[in-house]
Amino acid sequence: MKAVEKPTLKTCPFCGEKVRKFISPLQQTVMFMCDNCGADVCFYGAEHEPRASQAWNRRATSNDSDRNH
Repeated sequence: MKAVEKPTLKTCPFCGEKVRKFISPLQQTVMFMCDNCGADVCFYGAEHEPRASQAWNRRATSNDSDRNH
């Protein structure tokens, strides 16, 4: 049997600190929470693993030339 690795979570996109992943008690959906800034997130359409962690780790690409226009 092959061991399944837990995906490494990226830091909070708002403050850069570590986040916790937990299962909400009511709907059993995966949620992410930052203890530093208080951000809490779940993703519609990606409420369960492995899609939840993939959604958390996705980040927008920045294009500095498009800013301030």
